Amino acid sequence: MKIAVCAKYVPVVSRIQFDYEKKTIIREGVPSEVNPFDLLALVCGVELKSDPRDEVLVLTMGPPQAREGLVECLALGADRAQLLTDRALAGSDTLATARALALALEAEQPDLIICGRNSSDAETGQVGPELAELLGIPHISQVSELEYHKDRNYIVARRVTDDGYQLIECPLPALVCVTEGIAPERFADPEELEQAREKPIKETSCAQLSSDQNLFGLAGSPTWVEDIRLVEPSRLGVVIAEEDPAVAAQQVAEHLRRRLAELAAAESPADRSADPTRYPGQREKSIWVVSESGRDGLRQVTLEMLGKARELSASTRSEVAAVVFGNASSDLVNQLASYGADRVFVLDNSSLGPVCGRGVVQSLAEAITAAQPYAVLFASTPDGRDLASRIAARLKLGLTGDAIDLEINDKDQLVQLKPALGGNVIAPILSKTLPNLVTLRPGLLSPIAPEEGGAAPLEPIIETITPVPCEGADITLLEEHQQEQADGVGLTQAQVVVGVGMGIGGPENLAQIQALVQSVGASLATTRNVVHSGWLPHQIQVGISGRTIAPQVYLAVGIRGAFNHTVGIQKAGVILAINRNHRAAIFKAADYGIVGGWEEYLPPLIEALRPVLAHVAKAP
Repeated sequence: MKIAVCAKYVPVVSRIQFDYEKKTIIREGVPSEVNPFDLLALVCGVELKSDPRDEVLVLTMGPPQAREGLVECLALGADRAQLLTDRALAGSDTLATARALALALEAEQPDLIICGRNSSDAETGQVGPELAELLGIPHISQVSELEYHKDRNYIVARRVTDDGYQLIECPLPALVCVTEGIAPERFADPEELEQAREKPIKETSCAQLSSDQNLFGLAGSPTWVEDIRLVEPSRLGVVIAEEDPAVAAQQVAEHLRRRLAELAAAESPADRSADPTRYPGQREKSIWVVSESGRDGLRQVTLEMLGKARELSASTRSEVAAVVFGNASSDLVNQLASYGADRVFVLDNSSLGPVCGRGVVQSLAEAITAAQPYAVLFASTPDGRDLASRIAARLKLGLTGDAIDLEINDKDQLVQLKPALGGNVIAPILSKTLPNLVTLRPGLLSPIAPEEGGAAPLEPIIETITPVPCEGADITLLEEHQQEQADGVGLTQAQVVVGVGMGIGGPENLAQIQALVQSVGASLATTRNVVHSGWLPHQIQVGISGRTIAPQVYLAVGIRGAFNHTVGIQKAGVILAINRNHRAAIFKAADYGIVGGWEEYLPPLIEALRPVLAHVAKAP
């Protein structure tokens, strides 16, 4: 079996500095590394080898210094390495990157391609699915476990979802995007690195891939970055070193009460219902929202996207349409209409397979091509990212992943605001192609107020999307499991969140902390190390390799405050912290902190905060 691993050589994001006065990024002296998820992909590929004829090829695209990353991959067990390097590749967006990788891999014809779930500098996870679409093969994302069945030449993967996991079967050739749990973390030792430096690394230029140089770099990229906006940290950093836990708790409660009032007074919320005008039937420049449903019906992110679409429609003067998979009940249609949909497209995927499969991609892509909307909005969820990425590659459209907001400028262009480099930079991204495709992070936008009583303000137009059978091999959903503790969707909607780190001591203390958390209507979150230790599920991990949340109040308990975690809470209203180490980095990332052990300080703090949090937890 030939396995190809796609790796990216990225800057160590935590080492990048910012000059907020000059609005510049300080890159000098910042080291680079192989993207951590790609290292897991490499170790996974090496572990899959079971025959002397099996080989692992590692492929990267980047400047000449990216050779150092390939040396590390060779030291960890890769058999061959290839570097795509050319000045013409500069400025490549995800589609141009996927196209260059696809052209290189077409010559190799691998049985299995393994990518990391996303890169630490951009976080979108688009390249893998786009690469699979360009190569015409199935893919599975968010893979935490992988089995290869040699007898029938297929794989079975455990795909992590927002509220559990799926077991998916897929024939080879295929592509998988892997996440934590797929393989142990490994780092090459000096002897392995020295031996790897003796191995050849093949270099490939754009001219060797194609005679058409317009396929690469800026010319081949359907999206471009207009400018950058630096986000300056604004945390207060007040640390309370009070020996009496009850006194410390009362001080924090009073600080929190005042800070929440200050933030509320400073807000100038747009009245999302200020312009109730709708444009039903106005299909030119329409805005589509690809809806998602969960165990309790429509997911909140669908309502958030509909709210943003309604806001944008005041500029486009066009209808808002929702796309529904499966069967659309009258209650569901009315709910979509009451939150902003003028038209509802229904795609019955019962004969096509799961939403993340190729059949749904092909069917929805054909509907988009026929209708030519102004924009199509997807959720930044496992299904939303997969669907959007493959459609973008199939239709050669620009895609902005993990956007936090949308604007329409005076040139009638959709400005897609995307965080990068750990959230310290906001990049306004524009697309050269129509329709605009974008995935939006859950929990950061607001739905419009529905019609009183939930009734639809007008009868929506219902239209059927014809299912189109998949061309070629596709995935098969074997099983789907929901886990009560793994409610990642609920976490993104929570107004009060308590995060726990390794400083709580051990999993035996979780029951006590969870009882306190539940008593104030809060949700539980955690860090990467806690997940790796098996104490809590990955779905509630917050940070650069987890999810981004924006509660009104975040309380960090026993969390040291590493950059990898704090980037996921930058959008929180007020951050509180308890840590026994007065030098813990979390105190710089928090507004108010208590120095002390959680055992003594958390129970009285929860009691003191209870009347304040009672109002916050109920906020819409």
